[in-house]
Amino acid sequence: MPGTDLCLKIGGFLRQEWDYNAGGSLTTFTNGANALFSRGGDVITSRSRAVLSFDVREQTSYGTLRGYFAGGWQYTSNDAPTLSLPGTSVPAAGGAAAAGGAPNANGNAYLLRAFVQFGGFTLGKTSSFFDFFSTAKYTNQTNILWQEYGGVGVNTWGYTQELGNGVSTSLAIQDNTQFAHPVKDLNAAAVAGAGAGPAFTTIFPILAAGGPTNGPWDNTGNQVPDIVANLRIDQAWGSAQIAGGLHDNRARYYESSFGGTAAGGTYPSDKWGYAASAGMDINLPFLGKGDTFGIQSQYCVGWSESCYDNSGSRQADLAWGLVNNGTKIGLGWVDDAYFANSPATGGPTSLQLPTMWNVVAAVQHYWVPNVRTSLYGAYASYKADSAAVNAVVCTPSGLTAGCADWATWQIGSRTIWNPVRNLDIGVEALYTDLSKSAFSGSTVTFAPTSAAANTYSVGSTHVISGIVRAQYNFLP
Repeated sequence: MPGTDLCLKIGGFLRQEWDYNAGGSLTTFTNGANALFSRGGDVITSRSRAVLSFDVREQTSYGTLRGYFAGGWQYTSNDAPTLSLPGTSVPAAGGAAAAGGAPNANGNAYLLRAFVQFGGFTLGKTSSFFDFFSTAKYTNQTNILWQEYGGVGVNTWGYTQELGNGVSTSLAIQDNTQFAHPVKDLNAAAVAGAGAGPAFTTIFPILAAGGPTNGPWDNTGNQVPDIVANLRIDQAWGSAQIAGGLHDNRARYYESSFGGTAAGGTYPSDKWGYAASAGMDINLPFLGKGDTFGIQSQYCVGWSESCYDNSGSRQADLAWGLVNNGTKIGLGWVDDAYFANSPATGGPTSLQLPTMWNVVAAVQHYWVPNVRTSLYGAYASYKADSAAVNAVVCTPSGLTAGCADWATWQIGSRTIWNPVRNLDIGVEALYTDLSKSAFSGSTVTFAPTSAAANTYSVGSTHVISGIVRAQYNFLP
């Protein structure tokens, strides 16, 4: 910038896409109204997104001072009326069109990055230092079976120390407010509905009105940030990283009185959850220029957020509520901790932490300099590991221990063509399978949106989704 010591780079991208059996950015329909595949649900979603980035740097006696911003606007099918599309909209349940809220009330503004870097410190909204596998490098999907904050960002304060020869280490705290999953009291107030048993519908609700929903939770407010650290190497052959983190699980109060413990007066002690990950991304010049192979695995105990991206929803635990062929439904909920106080557990329990792990691998090959194809696959497993879940949910519902456990896998491929520099035109297909459903073998009855009530058998299910996207990256 003339007359100053600042260097400013302005960039961004413009994107338009159509998604099949998925929300914007290939968010596969595995739960919610659209995953029920009734006549009232969507099959096609379209999205337009525009992002501007500003990268400002100047040299100081402490090294480079950098400020970075990336944000913009987007509009997706069924967004509420806004200044860009005023008027009324039809509710998801059908019926007469109704006026929307205040202009832009649905949050069409999109903030991806806003951080400052100085003397090894990174302060602001950025990707997590726990992240490694680059989702965007191999797929356009919103990652589900593994966690990576690259597509949304997380508020972070971190410090990185360069150790030489491409080796670095980082330590950071990050805000879990928007991503934490429920700490769940298994004796929470009952939810009306139908299922295999009263406990089944209480804590893993199947609502008679519309299907699976998020269950009740008993988290405290945000009091302790998550702590993450990594050790990373970047060299000519590629890169690798190991990382770990801690998450404080905190409950509000026991919601039932038994064995001398009063509801609302006492609570279980806090318990630390933890996560670990390892991954590498390797260049494959012997196959072709630009070819790469990436692999990563994550292991989480009492910190399910770090192994599974449940659509980035705060305090949401419904991961699977997918109807297949109109007669079968696959179910799965993902939580951070369980506790109870009832005759079934013999009194108040401590927090009991679930275990989750995943693995994702991908390869990308350049057929010619302007055409590339990726092939990727992932697997994730969730186990409640809770005697309280077995006693309060599984046994009363006539199910075996471990009834809340589930597992899923997916495989997909993306091809991108660059007809001119900085223009990506891509198509991607993705198969996602719930290979083991929670509560498998039971039956549930509910009425999907705008449809008659039906009885569903619970078991393995799947969905095929896809995306076509055009994106212009200017000054990337």
